[in-house]
Amino acid sequence: MEIIALTLSGLALFYASSMRLVNPSKANFLQTYVTKSENKLAEDVDLLNEIRGVGAVMLLGGIVILLGTIMPALRLGSFLVAVVIFLGVVFGRLISFGLDGRPNKDVIKGTFAEIVISALNIYCLVNQFMN
Repeated sequence: MEIIALTLSGLALFYASSMRLVNPSKANFLQTYVTKSENKLAEDVDLLNEIRGVGAVMLLGGIVILLGTIMPALRLGSFLVAVVIFLGVVFGRLISFGLDGRPNKDVIKGTFAEIVISALNIYCLVNQFMN
């Protein structure tokens, strides 16, 4: 169960963050914003830099999580990283739902997936301490 949780978490984070790092203008939130012709943020160097910066942090988090699948000594740390990242994203999204309103259906679907991944990692983290 632990290896599955870390693999799913690490691959999800690795994929999403590497896409932001490689091609930040294709990020879902940015694409939603630039569908209005008056918005030109897809070409904003400062915004692209911010997206890549956060993408790199998340990518490194994904690598640490994946390392926990092959290095038992890193497993506890990998679960901690996974819980902090995924639960942090869920917490931020839920605050946004309350303050900013309902986002598009892709963001909502992503939030449900992040909730499931968060719960799975919390369960595995608790089991790490119980054993």
